[in-house]
Amino acid sequence: VVLKAVRGGGGRGIRVARSPDEAAAEFASAAAESGFASGNRDVFAEKLVEDARHVEVQILADSAGNVVSLGDRECSVQRRHQKVVEESPAPGLGPRQREEMQAAAVRLMRAAGYANAGTVEFLLAPSGEWHFMEVNPRLQVEHPVTELVTGVDIVKWQIRIASGERVGFAPPAPRGHAIECRVCAEDPSRDLRPSPGRILIWEQPSGPGVRVDSGFSPGSVVPPEYDSLLAKVAVWGTDREEARLRMSRALGEFKIAGVQTTLDLLRAVIGHPVFAAAGADTGFLESFLKEYRPPADLLWEALAAAAVLEEIEGQRAEGVNGNGTSQFSPWKRLGRWRLGGPPR
Repeated sequence: VVLKAVRGGGGRGIRVARSPDEAAAEFASAAAESGFASGNRDVFAEKLVEDARHVEVQILADSAGNVVSLGDRECSVQRRHQKVVEESPAPGLGPRQREEMQAAAVRLMRAAGYANAGTVEFLLAPSGEWHFMEVNPRLQVEHPVTELVTGVDIVKWQIRIASGERVGFAPPAPRGHAIECRVCAEDPSRDLRPSPGRILIWEQPSGPGVRVDSGFSPGSVVPPEYDSLLAKVAVWGTDREEARLRMSRALGEFKIAGVQTTLDLLRAVIGHPVFAAAGADTGFLESFLKEYRPPADLLWEALAAAAVLEEIEGQRAEGVNGNGTSQFSPWKRLGRWRLGGPPR
């Protein structure tokens, strides 16, 4: 069985018990972690489904009982039960499975009297049997991939639903394929430990079909106390392969210095034959990490050399004398000036 903290989230408070002897210890461990994080030690149990695919259905529901499915997503690439790569539509689903899971999600949310954006999550076993896992009654990190393939602004609809509007449109058919990668301040060479610090370089990718959601920029500080997520890179393509190649390019163009990141790891995942063939399950990333070797980090050496060279050339150009002042100093060339105004 899987033991889960009632108020867990982000992969926290989850333990696996494979025998009655393990159950007591794992229960105590899950309860302790949950109690420390949320103040609630309640734990529940559910069936363990191994080698599964993590599939979820995005819905919108209003207070009048109208529920619309915005399609499905696959989130099987994850580590420690934390999603890393998400895509829509879910490539691991057959037409019948897709129809059944979306219909079940709609029935569940209607029966619950739910009103908001929400996600119904399932585990798809290798046998093809699917199991309900949980409902996330909120906006999720991976919502951009659904927005890219449906054209529906989920955040705007949350506000509309809260103000009493009805969800009166038919379920939109997905157009193309979208993939999202979570870029985190973690060090792949040190078992993905958090890498807090000040960001020195931040250059986001751009171009057709590329979307970056982030709140960081050069000079921003990544604190050690909070989530290590730096940015969500989402791409759209006419089909899955175009989206996959576009994601690989976008990750390669993303330049971050000052903290260690998962950019190279994500690009390796996107380029892996298993992911390319849409064959990843929830155990894929943990297995891949055992063979993954981060590339040699030459960036800091290059930055240091560039900084020294720039300092030397700058001193030569300005004719710095022994006391550290320069006859060509821009402060001397300005003359009298006032902050916020032109030089006098």
